[in-house]
Amino acid sequence: MFRDLPQVHTELGNPEGGVWRTDRPCYEFIASHCGPRSRTLETGLGLSTLLFVLLGTEHTCVAPWTSEIEGLFSHCRERGIATDRLTLNQGFSDEVLPTLQPSELDLFFIDGGHGFPTPMLDWYYGAGRLRRGGMLVIDDIHLPAVQMLLDFLDADPRWQCVDKTRKWAAYERLGEGTLREEHSRQQFLKRREHAGRASD
Repeated sequence: MFRDLPQVHTELGNPEGGVWRTDRPCYEFIASHCGPRSRTLETGLGLSTLLFVLLGTEHTCVAPWTSEIEGLFSHCRERGIATDRLTLNQGFSDEVLPTLQPSELDLFFIDGGHGFPTPMLDWYYGAGRLRRGGMLVIDDIHLPAVQMLLDFLDADPRWQCVDKTRKWAAYERLGEGTLREEHSRQQFLKRREHAGRASD
């Protein structure tokens, strides 16, 4: 995969190598937690999308740009890589995720829009589908809006951080079902409220 990078983003900023990607250990983490029986979802298209295809997971990717979608399919077609288990939904994640069938997930990778509040929306509409013990992987955690999401997860007893670098993080889901809950139950808000009182 690393020796033959898919040239899918040459028209979208032309990143080094022609495709948006993260650190190799992140892909190794994903590969160690996925297999042909896994159901996976990601926001944003990149080298990770090809990885899910090669792993044979039942994978759904939400990506906004036609050129990147066509580029990935072309890369796979030219190399005889099967994409029959890949579903690519073109559009922005805040519009697409709420329309997807609510099937249970084993792993969800957030690497789409990084402006506030997109990472939070991706988490809310996607991570609620993770099974108990499922994995949430988040890239670009150094960016402000993504860091805000991590601040919430680190304070939320429903999630446990299992791996983290300066670039990406992974959390195991300890619960199940909807992520909807009252503010009075959220440790993140309780800590902020306590900090506010302490500064008065």
